[in-house]
Amino acid sequence: MMFRLAAPLGLLLALGQATALAADAPAPAPAPLKTVERDRIIIAGQPGALDLEQLRQQGVVGVFNLRTDTEMADRAQVPYDEATLAQELGYDYVQEPVGGTDHPFRPEVLAAFKAQLDRSEGKILLHCATGGRAGLLYAAYAVKYLGQQPDEAMRSLESLGGWPLPLER
Repeated sequence: MMFRLAAPLGLLLALGQATALAADAPAPAPAPLKTVERDRIIIAGQPGALDLEQLRQQGVVGVFNLRTDTEMADRAQVPYDEATLAQELGYDYVQEPVGGTDHPFRPEVLAAFKAQLDRSEGKILLHCATGGRAGLLYAAYAVKYLGQQPDEAMRSLESLGGWPLPLER
């Protein structure tokens, strides 16, 4: 009887020690933020807290966030308060949510992005969750303000997956 209890107890203790050892191991470094840079605009998916600190050192002065409040409040997706950290780091921070039927793409979002670019001297981080919405907003900006053709603007985002368009793939 004692042996039947000792074996499971020993296994539990061993697992506990393995968990303790794993907890002492350094966490893996986060993957670098995948970006596309166009003039003063850096297009990306969700930055981590360390990314925001590093981008500030690289001349980024503003953050234009396209994620919704619901997305930003999900700590599994964004494990820190981006607006607060951005403010602490001195960023000009703008959140114009785009996503779902409650927050469709709309001209006011493009106008707000253009206004942020106009009032800043440095680079702007334009982001969403994966870079898809941010890429589309950049393409709209490039068409309206830079005179690019729509497919030219989309081709410039190929490394973010914006080109070729899904139908063309």
